[in-house]
Amino acid sequence: MNTKKIKKLTILFSLIGGGIMLLLFSFVVAQTSCPLNTTVGETTATLVGEITSHGGDPVLEGWFQYGKTTSYGLETSKVDLSGTGVFCRDVVNLDPCTTYNYRAVARNSAGTAYGENKTFVTQCLPVSVDLKVNNSNGPITVSYQSNVTLTWSSENATSCEASGDWSGTKAIAGSQTIQMNQVKTFNFTLTCQDSTGTKTDVDTVVVNVNPNPPTVITKPAVVTY
Repeated sequence: MNTKKIKKLTILFSLIGGGIMLLLFSFVVAQTSCPLNTTVGETTATLVGEITSHGGDPVLEGWFQYGKTTSYGLETSKVDLSGTGVFCRDVVNLDPCTTYNYRAVARNSAGTAYGENKTFVTQCLPVSVDLKVNNSNGPITVSYQSNVTLTWSSENATSCEASGDWSGTKAIAGSQTIQMNQVKTFNFTLTCQDSTGTKTDVDTVVVNVNPNPPTVITKPAVVTY
């Protein structure tokens, strides 16, 4: 049988009777490094299929078709197989946070067979947010009724929400000037997330507001007769 490049398991036996005899047994086995099911990362995936019947011709090759629609458009390299068992192929350069369709394909001398369509969603990239007050990570101390400027930027976020001593939906990058009209410690928090809501990041800056000296005036004298 032509097993092409199929891995072989070789078992070596020795020590029979008073002499030494080497017996070589070779078994064709399925790929042993495959996960049980398809695994997915941010830009990569390991697609897993299984030959459940070789149809009477155990010399096969397997591969996968994949893409963003059921038209696929992309396919993996082929792997030589023999008999039944699991096989897998790695794919790279996928878009993060994206749904892909895929199916297993196998072929022997009688023709080509296709597995059912399955889907997976690549993991989203991590979200990060950087919030500063007066270009500082804080905490900072300012005087009563001073203005402070909050500036922020984010990566891989689609929305941001303010909380603490400010509120509302914020752009994924921007700035806002706020007057400190109370003597207290202010906490400004910004939470940003991706389109799925599964990746988030939070940043907080602290502003301590101190009182000013009082303002006093002396009233003029008024002479009355």
